[in-house]
Amino acid sequence: MKLKAAIVAATIGLTGLPLAAMAESNASSTAKEVKADTQRYASDASITGKVKAALIREKDLSAMDVNVETQNGTVQLSGFVDTKDQQDRAEKVAKSVTGVKDVKNDLRLKSGS
Repeated sequence: MKLKAAIVAATIGLTGLPLAAMAESNASSTAKEVKADTQRYASDASITGKVKAALIREKDLSAMDVNVETQNGTVQLSGFVDTKDQQDRAEKVAKSVTGVKDVKNDLRLKSGS
């Protein structure tokens, strides 16, 4: 009987090892994912700031009316501008910023323009 109990205990103990290793691996993966997400968020925030600064430096472009959002390196421009030229220029400026992978230009012309 003692031998049978020892075998069962050993089997349970050995079975638990892979589960513990998997739990540790999952915790490690989750920590890595959180770190990657944090780095991506920080990078996107940096890109947004750089695009906004570049738009502010543009003469004849009201950067206050242009909203900038970045997700995974893709910049989305939204808001209103006076002319088609300003719409195109804002996109060109955003594309010139380091780290920008793509630009979605959702800028609209102000009515009457």
